[in-house]
Amino acid sequence: MAPDILIFGGKGGVGKSTTSTATAVHLARLDPSKKIFIISFDIAHNLSDIFSVDIGDKIVQVLPNLWAMEPDAERYTEEFVHDFVVKAKKLALDMPLVKRLTNLDAYIEESFSAASIPLAVKNSIFFDEVLEKENEFDVIVIDMPPTGNMISIFEVPKTTMQVFLKTTLETMDNVLEFVSTMRKMNPLNWFRPGTSEKRKNMAAELLGMLKELDRRNDRIMKLLKNNSSLRFVTIAERPSYEEIRRANDMTKKYVRLDGIVINKINPEGLDCQFCEKESVYQKKYIALIEDYFKGQKIWKSYRMDEEVIGLQQLQQFGERVYKDDDFNSIIHPAKPVT
Repeated sequence: MAPDILIFGGKGGVGKSTTSTATAVHLARLDPSKKIFIISFDIAHNLSDIFSVDIGDKIVQVLPNLWAMEPDAERYTEEFVHDFVVKAKKLALDMPLVKRLTNLDAYIEESFSAASIPLAVKNSIFFDEVLEKENEFDVIVIDMPPTGNMISIFEVPKTTMQVFLKTTLETMDNVLEFVSTMRKMNPLNWFRPGTSEKRKNMAAELLGMLKELDRRNDRIMKLLKNNSSLRFVTIAERPSYEEIRRANDMTKKYVRLDGIVINKINPEGLDCQFCEKESVYQKKYIALIEDYFKGQKIWKSYRMDEEVIGLQQLQQFGERVYKDDDFNSIIHPAKPVT
């Protein structure tokens, strides 16, 4: 059975990572029988800072039923690219004239280096981490990067194979174009026509890698559509309000929006002139958010007295956000009556 996937998105600086991490901790506390996994898709990971635990490219257990990970997108890309480069070089070097080109190795490695791979393909390889953990956990919480990069990740599965295949073909075409020119110049016609069975098999292996990536991307799209729930984290001010409105329009074709978390609200009774003025603006934008997203569940989180670092503070933050909601109502929030 596929896991429930909770995706947290929003503008940078609104407390998205803190909210997603606190949600994972809160869910783990609410139901110890459920296995919860939180993963950061933001290149600038900060789960380690929030948990105050060293979390890196390997899964780390932070509670009896809670695990966390900060995958290294470059490493996954390097691994995929390495296998692809090895096969591409074998295929190219099997061509009689091509193997005579002095800089072919360097050219192929440069063309298919992790640095030269399109960002969309890197994101897709990165996103495949969801599939790797699909059958190990009951709930996967994803801390997404800010809105622009989040949208590019959602768009990846539709276009990855085309992008990578286009890059591959362009590179190989450049090699073959050079070979074709050399053939015309060389009366001995070094590059003999015909394709060996060995060469066909190597080409089939390359195509197979691309097809496998495409198959995994189809699975990602199905997970997004059928098992994922998006929650926007925002603060009560105009830039963040406008951001989630735009993000809502851009994400609706990929994933279902199930709620809004309004973060960093000033508590009542603050004896501070600036705070009082800020609270007036906050109430204005809270009202606008509630009106625009009146069909969605809206959670509110008031400012904490202390920095939200470590399991104890994360637990308190989760309790403030979700109050009396139980495990299932957080995973599948009821829509308000309108």
